[in-house]
Formats: sequence, structure tokens, C-alpha cells
Amino acid sequence: MSTSFLPRRSQSAVQTRTGSLSAMRVTLVILQLFVGIGGIFGGVEMIRDPLNPLGMTTELIAGSPFDTYTWPGILLLVLVGVTPCVLAVGLMARRRGALEVSGLFGVGLMAWIGVQWALLSDRLWLQPVIFGIGAAIAALAALAARRRTR
Repeated sequence: MSTSFLPRRSQSAVQTRTGSLSAMRVTLVILQLFVGIGGIFGGVEMIRDPLNPLGMTTELIAGSPFDTYTWPGILLLVLVGVTPCVLAVGLMARRRGALEVSGLFGVGLMAWIGVQWALLSDRLWLQPVIFGIGAAIAALAALAARRRTR
């Protein structure tokens, strides 16, 4: 005899929904840590060597407002490095608002790449990958937030 007031069918539906919410949360954490660790690495390298980070020359940023990689490195470190790592920790700790802010981060990441495409003449293979990850983060966060409220 079950001590729950929910019928068996409802219990399994709740467990399935909770399981899929957890899977989405884990996927968001993984994606955000991937982006964040890459952003921290890239940002530190740009700050460390502002004229030739990771083999890039300043010709790549010739169409931008920057003449060295110092400020792009700082922005990359903070916005694309530290921010998603903090959000990943918030998701793991189930902090209130972490899903919603993660969704905004995904949209912001797509905007980051859009600005790069608008300002830079060269296209890097990593840009569409990061744009796609931003879209996936935004979509997963929205879906997880929606499922959580059901």
C-alpha cells in the first residue's frame, strides 16, 4: 500500500518530469562550464599577450574599436569566462533565478558572436559553435524553467 496521495500514474509522471529537469540542468552546467573555461583561458591569454594572443594578430580586430586585445580579453574573461562559471555553480546549488539568468546568458552569448561577426572581417570556426551553444543554453534554460513551473 502506498502512503502517497498521488495515483501511481501521476507519481511516475512527476518522477519523469523531475528526471528530465535534472538532465537539462546537468546539460546546462556542462555547456556553461565549457564556455566559461574557454572564456577564462582565452581572456587570460589576451590580457597576457595583447598583441599576439594564441597566434592571432591585431589585424583580426582592425575593424573594431580596439587596437590591442587587452579590453577584448578583459570582456571575454568576465562576460564569457567568469559569468557562465558562476551561473553553473548557481544551477548546481539550485539558486533561485539561475535558470532564467542562464537563459539570458545564452541570448547574450549569441549577441556576443553577432557583434564579432559585425565588427570583424575574418570568420573563425569557433564562432558558429559558440553561437550554437548560446542558442542551446537559451533554449534549455527556457524549457527547464517552463517544466519547473508546471
